[in-house]
Order: sequence, then structure tokens, then C-alpha cells
Amino acid sequence: MRLLAAATLALLCIIAHADDAPMAQLLAPGVLSTGDDEWGFTMNPQGDALWFNKADRGYRIQVIMESVKDVHGHWQAPQVAAFSGIYRDIDPAMSPDGRYLVFASNRPVQAGGARRVDFDLWRVDRLPDGSWGEPHHLGDVINSKGSETNSSIASDGTLYFAVSDRPGGMGQRDLMRARPLPDGYAMPELLPAPINSDADESNHWIAPDQSYLLFLSNRTGGIGDNDLYISFRDGNGWLAPRNLGAPVNRPGASGVFTPFVDADGRNLYFAERRSALDRLPNRTLSAAELEAYLHGPANGQGDLYVIPWSAESYRH
Repeated sequence: MRLLAAATLALLCIIAHADDAPMAQLLAPGVLSTGDDEWGFTMNPQGDALWFNKADRGYRIQVIMESVKDVHGHWQAPQVAAFSGIYRDIDPAMSPDGRYLVFASNRPVQAGGARRVDFDLWRVDRLPDGSWGEPHHLGDVINSKGSETNSSIASDGTLYFAVSDRPGGMGQRDLMRARPLPDGYAMPELLPAPINSDADESNHWIAPDQSYLLFLSNRTGGIGDNDLYISFRDGNGWLAPRNLGAPVNRPGASGVFTPFVDADGRNLYFAERRSALDRLPNRTLSAAELEAYLHGPANGQGDLYVIPWSAESYRH
């Protein structure tokens, strides 16, 4: 494992030097970012625990993984989250206060029922001892016959999420918002233009104070196939989204997925499949380098990245 991790880092350094361009940093290569498909990301407000998705190439297995930092600040080998591992569970989203997590799943709504064809949103509460309670379905106000995925949560409990096949939608997938009530949620509302469009909008993150929104879209005029955009709140509406540009979005990229900004607002985390864009060295690879490319990060599967972040730099 140590040899593979060292070879992976060496190969990534060669690739980065070949591109001669700034790069986001791979998050914990060999530990969190591996040769498997990793995407989805959320973190507790203390910044010492995180959750993400791991899947096989055929997406038959999709689980939520959990990792914590040790006393030296290093991320530990991830474990399957206690509430995951049987069904297809994706898109974890921690509430800003760290009290609960929302995720999408195809698990049966009723005990003993059949697995769902689509994804619904579920909530699982963090108990005082740090363990997890039993997940519960968010109900038919939030969930529908289509898929609900990619949630994020504001400080006041407002739930933002992506939908597909929802009557009245504007595009392929759309973003909705549901305000909290004492016993659940108010009827969800479609986010207006210029957020939603006739294109695909999903994979978002809302700032805890709802001052800005990050989201993925394949609307025309982008840099890659799917780009991350930012839109700032303007009263009850939203300003025209701005493409985050390089180095987050890159020409030819299939997409930058599942953004997340830490509690300090200083780091942006996201997932990307990068190998098609990064040139391999123009020489014969050693056996260790070949092993690193085939079974380590940057092999075409999703990996987790982190880059310094300032939302204010996109205001003007």
C-alpha cells in the first residue's frame, strides 16, 4: 500500500509538471481518494469528520463512507457509515450544526418492502454519544415518483435538493427549496431562473446563510461538459450565475461534482474524473507507475479534491 501510494504521488507530480498549470490538491490520496469511484462530500462543522460516496464501476454498490482525523490531523482509513452499506445510498449532506445528515437512497420506505427504482431523501440524526439513529424517510412532501438527490441544508433548516421527472420542471434536472416547518417541510418551490434553466442543474451546495449557491450545470457557454457556477442571493431572487472558471472547471472535463465549502469558508471540496485531461509522461512507465495509474487515483474514476476558496472573489 505504501509503495502504491508513493508511486501514485510520483505519477501525479509528473502529470502536474507536464500540464504546467495550477491544480487543486487531491484529498488524502491512497486513503480517501483511491482507484475506486469517490464523489459526494460533506463535513462536520468541526472539520474533523467527513462523509463521501464510494462505488464500483457498474454502480451496483453505492455506499456512504465515513472518515475521521487522528490526533495528528490525518484522515483515517474510511469505514462504511453505520446507516449505510445495504442499499444504494448517495449524496450525504450534513446540517451546518452537525445534528443530522440528509442522504438519497433507494431503500424501501416501508419495512420489508421492495427497494425503490428511484432515489428518495432520508434523514439520520447524530445522537449525543456520536452514534447514528435510525434513518427516516422525509415524506411525500419532499419525495415524489421521480428521483430526489443532491441535497444541502441552510442554517435555518431550509432544504435544497435536486429533482428529476418532477411535474413543472424547467430542464433535465432542477433545483428546489423546501422551508422547514415544526412537523416537516413546506411544499417545495422550484428555484427560479437564472438558477434553473432548460439545461441540467444539480450537484449543488448552499451557503449556510443562503447568501450564495454553488451548482453544476451543462448550460451553453460552459468550459467543460458540466461546470460549477456560483450565484449570489439578491433579495428574494438570484443574480446571474458566474462560471467558476479555471482551475476548477477545465476544457474537455466531463464535470466537477458535489461541491462543498467548509465551515470557515476557506476551502472548496469537489469530485472530478481527471485522467482524460492529464497527459501521461512521454516515456515507458515503470511497473510501479503503471500500478499506480491503474489502481490509484486519477485513473478515470472519481476522486476528491480541495482548493482554497473565496466566494467574495466572484462578486465582481
